[in-house]
Amino acid sequence: MKKLLASTMTTLLLVILLTSASFAAPAAAEKELLFKGSLQAVETNEVNFPSLSVDATGSGNATQLGQYTIHYQVQVNLLTLAGSGSATLIAADGSSLFTESSGQATPTGTPNEVTIVETHNITGGTGRFAGASGSFTVERVLDQITGVTSGMILSDGTASLGVGENSRVCHHNRAKEAFRLPC
Repeated sequence: MKKLLASTMTTLLLVILLTSASFAAPAAAEKELLFKGSLQAVETNEVNFPSLSVDATGSGNATQLGQYTIHYQVQVNLLTLAGSGSATLIAADGSSLFTESSGQATPTGTPNEVTIVETHNITGGTGRFAGASGSFTVERVLDQITGVTSGMILSDGTASLGVGENSRVCHHNRAKEAFRLPC
C-alpha cells in the first residue's frame, strides 16, 4: 500500500512539475521592450465632400524598427475630422508591420494646422514582425497647405511584435511603453 501511495504521489508530482514548466517556459523567455520614435511624411489628398482621401509616404526612426519607411492611406470625415485607414511600416531589413488605424484631428489655433492622434492596431507583419499584434499611438502635427506632417510614435503597452511560431520573445516594462519583440 505504501509503495502504491508513494508511486501515485511521485507520478502526481511529476505531472504537476511538467505542467507548470510547460506553462512557465513561454513567460520566462518574455521581456517587454520600449517602442517609440519619430515620423515625418508628406500627404496628398483628394476631396469628395464630406470625405477626404489621404495618401502619404514618409520615414522615421524608431526603437525596434530602426530607420523605416511608412506608407498610409486614410479616409477622413471633414465634418467631424475623424478618420480611419491603414499603414505599412518597413524596417531597414525589409521586415514589414501592417496596421489599421483610427484617429481624430483637432485644429491647433494656427491657421491650416491640426494635431492628429491616431491609434494603430497591428494586424500582422513579415520577416521579424511575422505574427505581430497589438497597438500603438501616433501623435503628429499636419500643415494642411503643404501636406507635411511630423510627430511621434508612442507605444501604449499592448504591441506584440515578432511573436510568430519560431520567434523567441522578450519583454521590458516601462510605464505604458511596452511591447514584445524577438530577442
